[in-house]
Amino acid sequence: MSAGECPFGAKVVDYFDHNSREYVDKRHAWYQQIRRDIGPVFWSPNYGGYWVVIGFAELEAAARDWETFSSKHVLDADGRARPLDGLRYEGLFVPPRPYSSILLEEDPPAWERSRQALAATFSLPAAERWRGRLQDLVDACLDRKIESGAIDFAKDISNIVPAILSLELAGVPTDHYQLVARNHHLTSHIPAGSPQLLELADDLAFERAQVVKAVEDHKTGERGRDVISVLLNARDKGTADFTDDEILALANLVIGAGIDTTASVLCNALQILTKRPDLRKTLMEDPSLTVTAFEEFLRISAPTQGLCRTVTRDVELGGQNLRRGDRVMLCFAAACRDPREFDKAEEVVLERKPNLHVALGSGTHRCLGQFYARLEFETILNTVLRRMPDFQVDLDAVKSFENVGVVTGFTSVPATFTPGAKLGVDPKVPGFFAGA
Repeated sequence: MSAGECPFGAKVVDYFDHNSREYVDKRHAWYQQIRRDIGPVFWSPNYGGYWVVIGFAELEAAARDWETFSSKHVLDADGRARPLDGLRYEGLFVPPRPYSSILLEEDPPAWERSRQALAATFSLPAAERWRGRLQDLVDACLDRKIESGAIDFAKDISNIVPAILSLELAGVPTDHYQLVARNHHLTSHIPAGSPQLLELADDLAFERAQVVKAVEDHKTGERGRDVISVLLNARDKGTADFTDDEILALANLVIGAGIDTTASVLCNALQILTKRPDLRKTLMEDPSLTVTAFEEFLRISAPTQGLCRTVTRDVELGGQNLRRGDRVMLCFAAACRDPREFDKAEEVVLERKPNLHVALGSGTHRCLGQFYARLEFETILNTVLRRMPDFQVDLDAVKSFENVGVVTGFTSVPATFTPGAKLGVDPKVPGFFAGA
């Protein structure tokens, strides 16, 4: 039997398609039913067939065993999977994409090279150095809306702040932050092969050109604490041998990875706080609780739904026999609601301890930017609660992504509040006030 055919004895869920519209609306109900009727691991016949892991313990086991569950994506010059050691390594996505991502779609030892070079830049102390800058960005965004009594939390802050911060962290000018935010939101929820991706080609090419120029400018210009500077300094010192293309790829990764995930958690949290005024009151009375609240909002509304692996050897997982060459999707969002691991798994419990969720991944590929994500969430939420304490999201008008097979998110989260006063913060971002 060849990989892709339904394995003998597999527990099959025919309707499971993570790229479908039904998945957007019904995924949590699906997971509850599948756990009850099928189990923690099952087979979907879509896209040539792939395994799906929704159990916490099973997902943890797979995520920590990179030698058996590989993230590698090996392509030929035409963007098609190139066999290696008799296997087709197709990376993190089902269906596979015609390009590979440095660091994300690598296994050790190749993975270690980029991760180690960026470790200091993405440490907790490094993230904390951005706190003041982040506060200015948040206050400036709220200043643009504070006098009106109306805001769209997706369009007016959660899409903007992560985009600007990610560009600055990468070392790229922020002049085109609105275009970058739009590009990455659309590419996050447009299915592979969609004609809409072709429509974005010119904008994506322009964005890439800006990163190329930033790399060139850094070679002779002033350097700082950004990713491009760090990688060029390492090359100049002889401690790393990154090519220009690799530096470009890592800068693009930092930009793209930092936008949608943080925005998704924040927008979900603001909706939950509209539904649960008791939770809002608790956080307003003790802002320090935002730290633990972030973990619970992450768990209950994990932005990354699932990422895939290629099975490198025959292995048993969750009572199912996975074969060498099979594809398997690790559903982080589903595992975060596994009642075997979390008491009251479908409820928000701000004081939940321990809260060892997998919303930021697990094992080798745990999120590199986790400290920045926490800092952004904490700063934005506390500032909104302080400056717009009575906000009410119009829950009936919220618009989610049309496709959430990889990352959940929102195109619109409108809200109203009692108008307040501007602080007069200038974020020093070109075109910022023109975009109000």
